[in-house]
Amino acid sequence: MQVRTRTWFGFVVLASVLFLAASRVALLDPLENAALSVAAPIESGLRSATRPVADFINNITDINRLSNENVSLREENERLTAENALLTEAEQELRDLQGFLELRGIREGDSFVQADVFGTGPSNTLQVIAINRGSRDGIAENMLVLSPQGSVIGTISRVLADAAWVTLVTDQTSAISALIQESRAQGVVAGSADGTLDMEFVEETADVKEGDLVLTSGLGGDHPPGELIGRVIEVERAPQQLFQEVRVQPLADLTRLETVLVLSSFMPQDQATP
Repeated sequence: MQVRTRTWFGFVVLASVLFLAASRVALLDPLENAALSVAAPIESGLRSATRPVADFINNITDINRLSNENVSLREENERLTAENALLTEAEQELRDLQGFLELRGIREGDSFVQADVFGTGPSNTLQVIAINRGSRDGIAENMLVLSPQGSVIGTISRVLADAAWVTLVTDQTSAISALIQESRAQGVVAGSADGTLDMEFVEETADVKEGDLVLTSGLGGDHPPGELIGRVIEVERAPQQLFQEVRVQPLADLTRLETVLVLSSFMPQDQATP
């Protein structure tokens, strides 16, 4: 038994030595080539079979990476868009103020509080808007409110700490002493239930025509003089009538107000400090 074992062991060792020697001299190339020929299709098949799984895993990894990058890019885009919107609004407000000062002109002692419109009246019968400035900002009742282009849109009618209501010139409770710039004819610009403007108490003999500008007169001390209200669009004279019927169109589009300017330096006479 031991002899047989030693013989088998010796045969294995001898075969190993011969195989190594033969590989050195390329005697077993045909055998190696045959083995590779058999193994190559098997390896190729295994590689083809496992490629979809590997590709799927790689795709999942890429998708997760791209998804994370996409989320980061969206967040960055949202942040930059918000910053750009704020800068654009600030630039627009600055342009509005500069345009206002160029159109209206600067008067000594005048000061303004710029405000944004954030609401309208609770019903169609009230021609009012809400602004985001109040008593903390120096706003007081009866102060005149102007559009960014410099024309009168109304007066402050109610004040809270951080907000205020503006009664528009078209409201039926609004009445402003006014004059025709060209003829200096006096009257009162009043609102009406249908949201239009009439200049009342204009003498029948006064020279008033379409296209004339209407300004605040300052009569009574409720408003400063010389502020632009609107333009005459219609004049009717009736025989034996004491006053003309004068229709006035506001220069500002009161339905599209976003920003307004409150003339904070002028206080109505009945509220001024003695």
